Amino acid sequence: MPSKTQEYLKLANRTANGITRYWEHWTDFLTTASRLYKYSFTDQLMIYAQRPDATACASFDIWNNRMNRYVRRGSKGIALLDQSSSVPRLHYVFDVSDTGVRRNSRDPEVWQLNDDLFQPVSEMLAQEYGIHHERLSQQLVNIAEKLVNDYWDNNSGDILNIVDGSFFDDYDSSGKELQFKAAATMSVTYTLLERCGFEPEGYFDKDDFQAIHTFSTPDAVYALGAATSDISREVLRKIERTVKTTTRRRNVERMEEYEQQSELHEDRGLPAPEPDPQPAEDPAGQVRQDAPELPEAVSPGTVQFDAPERDAVP
Repeated sequence: MPSKTQEYLKLANRTANGITRYWEHWTDFLTTASRLYKYSFTDQLMIYAQRPDATACASFDIWNNRMNRYVRRGSKGIALLDQSSSVPRLHYVFDVSDTGVRRNSRDPEVWQLNDDLFQPVSEMLAQEYGIHHERLSQQLVNIAEKLVNDYWDNNSGDILNIVDGSFFDDYDSSGKELQFKAAATMSVTYTLLERCGFEPEGYFDKDDFQAIHTFSTPDAVYALGAATSDISREVLRKIERTVKTTTRRRNVERMEEYEQQSELHEDRGLPAPEPDPQPAEDPAGQVRQDAPELPEAVSPGTVQFDAPERDAVP
């Protein structure tokens, strides 16, 4: 009877063997991988094979100790393969949907890229990669192409050895280079656009995915997946840092501005009341303005506290 480790090794091999046969399967995987870009391709593949809808995964200890969340009883862990030693081993992670909250629990900090953050992210990318464009989506496309070209220049020898025995054998050396760059550029671009909130379906049609079919063996799929994962992780980590740094800085600036306005009002105080030397004439029209209408619902994100107790005014 095969061990659990052997069963999951077969699952990984079976998933890799079929994931590039249909472009829809590959884009489904890329969608999952875009949410889990901090993981290696091997881990992304295992999570996709078991829980393609996972959004934020971590070990039991991290959820329990660092995030102060508990893993629900009966939740099935997602098995990941540790092949760093000669004997493969299993370790398990759980998705955030498998956890429950305690008092002072922390939620995973999942960043979002909105219109207000396009400019600082675009400026960072231009500084890091020397590629400018007025549209952030096209800038990501151009960066993906540049990084794939660099990846091929640095790893082509290893890639050609790994893809040996796949449909790549039908191409000469220049054809293999073109096929790899086409498949990897498409895959990295799809991952970046998906994670940054763009709709990648609008940038591709099914003909753009033809190159992935040449990755017809598990080893070839691992070569393409590793390139996609490594390049996407590099770019998305930099975007994540820029988004979080910019958001924190803006929050601090808003808080400082609020405190300065509060201090200004306190310094001014209220003027001392003085009797009018002459009664004012009754103004024509309405004496008091109507109060502005209150919203029917509480403003989103607003937390309302009880008002402090005060002495009644006689």
